[in-house]
Amino acid sequence: MAHRLPATLLTALLAGAALTACTASPDAPRMVPITELSAGDCFSSNAEQTVATIAGSCGTPHLYQVLSIAPSELGEDFPGEEALTAEADARCAADFAGLGSDATAGLTALHLVPSEASWAEGDRDLACLVASSDGAELTGSHVPAGS
Repeated sequence: MAHRLPATLLTALLAGAALTACTASPDAPRMVPITELSAGDCFSSNAEQTVATIAGSCGTPHLYQVLSIAPSELGEDFPGEEALTAEADARCAADFAGLGSDATAGLTALHLVPSEASWAEGDRDLACLVASSDGAELTGSHVPAGS
């Protein structure tokens, strides 16, 4: 005697199989808001620097790697882009120098600071990045593990 599955159960099984087949592998790139980056992430970004495409691994070509992320120490009221930039310049220069001259050859330090709009939403993080000095894509990790 043949067994028949109810149509709703069959549909659920087929949908589940399709969803399982579509699940991204852990090494696949993923897109996140730029405010959701973490230290060590290797990524590329859209022109407005609002969305990051995090590489599945740092072995995949990317434009930037996050050296460090820490909250601004300039208080709760938006201090202005100039003040945030000055704070990030000092912090990121120190973090970058801490890598040593051998590790930073061919690299440059960059940073991301909160906009007035993201500050109003609670974003206080200053992100220090490394990038190729000539703008070329990077491959591999360029910051120590746990940075």
